[in-house]
Amino acid sequence: MENLLLGLQELADPQVLLFILIGGVVGLLAGAIPGLNDTNILTLFLSFVVFLDPFPAVILMTAVFIACQTAGSIPAILINIPGTPSTAASTLEGYQLTKRGLAGQALGCSFGSSLMGTVLGGLMGLIFAPVLGHYALSFGPPEMFMLALFGMTAVASLTGSSVSRGLLAAILGLLVGTVGLDYFLGVTRCTFGVAELYGGVPQIPLLLGLFGVSELYSLIFKKSIGAGTTTDAPDVKSQFEGFRAAFRYKKAMLISAVIGFIIGVIPGTGATIASFTSYGMARSVSKEPDKFGTGHYEGLVATDTANNASVPGSIVPALTLGIPGSGTTVLFISAFLMHGMQPGPSFFSNYLPESNAIFITVILVGVLASVVGIFMAKYMVKIVSLPTYILGPIIAIFCLLGAYICRNKVNDLFIMMVFSILAIFLKKYNYSLPAFLLGVILGPIIEPNFFRALAISNNDYSIFFTRPICIVLWLMCAATLLMPKLISRRTAKKGVESK
Repeated sequence: MENLLLGLQELADPQVLLFILIGGVVGLLAGAIPGLNDTNILTLFLSFVVFLDPFPAVILMTAVFIACQTAGSIPAILINIPGTPSTAASTLEGYQLTKRGLAGQALGCSFGSSLMGTVLGGLMGLIFAPVLGHYALSFGPPEMFMLALFGMTAVASLTGSSVSRGLLAAILGLLVGTVGLDYFLGVTRCTFGVAELYGGVPQIPLLLGLFGVSELYSLIFKKSIGAGTTTDAPDVKSQFEGFRAAFRYKKAMLISAVIGFIIGVIPGTGATIASFTSYGMARSVSKEPDKFGTGHYEGLVATDTANNASVPGSIVPALTLGIPGSGTTVLFISAFLMHGMQPGPSFFSNYLPESNAIFITVILVGVLASVVGIFMAKYMVKIVSLPTYILGPIIAIFCLLGAYICRNKVNDLFIMMVFSILAIFLKKYNYSLPAFLLGVILGPIIEPNFFRALAISNNDYSIFFTRPICIVLWLMCAATLLMPKLISRRTAKKGVESK
């Protein structure tokens, strides 16, 4: 308790509170704009925080990080374009709710879930950070390979109408994920001489192509996103209706927060894997699995809670081990080092009040972003009723700018268009877009860790079947593959009973 009070005392400085407010507002704006994300905006801030004192600098970056995650769901829900890569899973249920005329309720549900994700994740960080950081090191190459394989299997089997098509989409994503330089031989693969592909397929153009431009094609024949439905009144009351709806699924919320935080702690994973994995897990334990994919609050609760809970989780290994839990936390470590603060096992003993203050900031910004978001939503929801001849060009401009500004490469625009065409065919033949996307994201994790594990074991494949964590993950993979059949049987049984 004394350490907690010391952390609160660190935040009592008016200058620090001002930076929390600035970071929260900037993060909300950046996260809500497709093409911008937490990494982009924090990279810009890194050149600015050099001139600040160490503690306010880190608090400012924490505030931006958290608010970005919360706001990234806004365009994902309203126009099917993830504001940040980690909110791609929010499109699964959020955009379906928007098309049913429940955009306001969907935003309210998202803000409620994001609030609880950050609060629960921040509390878990305060309590478990000194311990969990060390356990994260027990995930070697075999465990990382199996964790990525489990995440891909869960999404492939639980997000589409067919397990086989989901797995095929995931495998196709894995093949796309191998584009670029070979990790071990240093030769280029499937780059077709395009220099922009040497480092792999860029994530932002890929996301904008899969979810943004591909959706433009379907909007051509509609008057607006919510055509054929009555969109809810854009007032605060409707936002609170969705906010309260999120808390009807307390079990999904708690499970997703734990999953998100734990996956965030494991270095090299991140919020995208956490949100997709939680979505699959929520569907497997839900009493209404047949409603998933049609605009179900429970699925949105799972994705957005896990997404936000993973952020404090990813900060844990950055503080306790000096190892980034995600790409964005690399910038945190850079900020610490620039100010002479060495992250590592001794960080909590040397900077305990500051460490506690960071996780308290996570909670404060989570509350701030969600409350401000609810009052902003009444203006955001008007996007849904805009005619497509106005909204279409706006989305197109955001997609073009977003794809270009991430690396200032013209070829990224062509990459975006290629994946938009691929997305159209995947959707037409009922192949899972989330499974494909996760395959792309997990490719750079699965391949190198597979070969590293074999190098450790002298090409003995038993290393994947004899380590305790690997055995548990194999069982979880099998469970997720069997789950769709169990869900369909349970649904059929309920249908018979209702008759």
